Amino acid sequence: MDSAQQSIRKRPSRWHRPVWWANVVAVLVLLVTYLAPHVSPETFWPLVLLAFGYKYLLFAHFFFLGYWLVFRRKRMLLSGLALIIGWGHLADHVQLMGRDEPPAVALGEPVKLLSWNVRLFDLYNWKDHPRTRDRIFEVLHREDAGILCLQEFFTSARATVFPTRDAIMREFPYQEHLGWSIAVRKEHFGVATFSKHPIVRRGSVEFGRRTGNICIWTDIAIGPDTIRLYNAHLASYHFGKEDYRFIDSLEVERDADSLKRGGGRILQRLREGSVRRAQEAGAIAEHMSTSPHPVVFCGDINDVPMSYAYSQLRGDRLDAFAESGSGLGGTYIGKLPELRIDHILHDAAIASWGFHTLPDELSDHHANEVMIAVRE
Repeated sequence: MDSAQQSIRKRPSRWHRPVWWANVVAVLVLLVTYLAPHVSPETFWPLVLLAFGYKYLLFAHFFFLGYWLVFRRKRMLLSGLALIIGWGHLADHVQLMGRDEPPAVALGEPVKLLSWNVRLFDLYNWKDHPRTRDRIFEVLHREDAGILCLQEFFTSARATVFPTRDAIMREFPYQEHLGWSIAVRKEHFGVATFSKHPIVRRGSVEFGRRTGNICIWTDIAIGPDTIRLYNAHLASYHFGKEDYRFIDSLEVERDADSLKRGGGRILQRLREGSVRRAQEAGAIAEHMSTSPHPVVFCGDINDVPMSYAYSQLRGDRLDAFAESGSGLGGTYIGKLPELRIDHILHDAAIASWGFHTLPDELSDHHANEVMIAVRE
């Protein structure tokens, strides 16, 4: 082969250059995203947007790795090194194989824990809510959890289809701990913890201001052991119908003023929601640090594993999904599917296995369930 042929062969393809620069930009974005768990939204809230996009960034970098594997293998180092730097975050978002067997260590009595945001049992879907409520109860009977944590729980003392608290207590051998964020006459909204095991103490975490969000804690005796279970629903973004219409219209919207108004409103809600969640998560984390018993946290925190709120709650605890889940673990059913915003976390003194995200779509959230036991 002469020198001219060698020169032609080594000349970079014109298609590789834009891919290379796109790869460079994606790496810079990924490195900045790694700051999201460490920087409070009160300091710099736009990192919240990058946190929500982390899973999609992963897909982009896997594309780059595959592309350079075919055309320029040395260039795989760029995305490869960026992913290695944040290797600890991968397991929180992607698991290849689940584990249904308990660890080979001495354990106390095992208990199935189920956590689910039931969206008020479909209260505002006037046509179908009785059917949805009945199907949710069918799932609860099917899974037969030893400990049941429900967020966006609704019950009514009126003679309607929603005396859900009375129905659960009648149909299951549970003790209860209910926490209300809103109580209007005979209607109550909040979170609920039900347990087949004795409840020995209960309380709530104060957020220091009036809020529609809530966290309750419950000391539960399981055989000779006692755990403290936190059940929480943290601040959402409170998108209204107008916000969802704006999101749906983005593909066809051409009015610059409408885009500016709608986009500004969305960004304002994102900022306010992320700041409130960070404050609420901080209050819960501080309370958990004082627990005399091994801690389990479960609930809808409206934030992904790369977020500051999740990082505060996680601390040095274990994530049940990362311990024994599989796949992407997405729990939110909405405009951005496969977001994991419902979590089960626990101290290292507790073992977990058999984590599953249930497939039932009876709310805008999937339920999570896992087996837990105190390590002896």
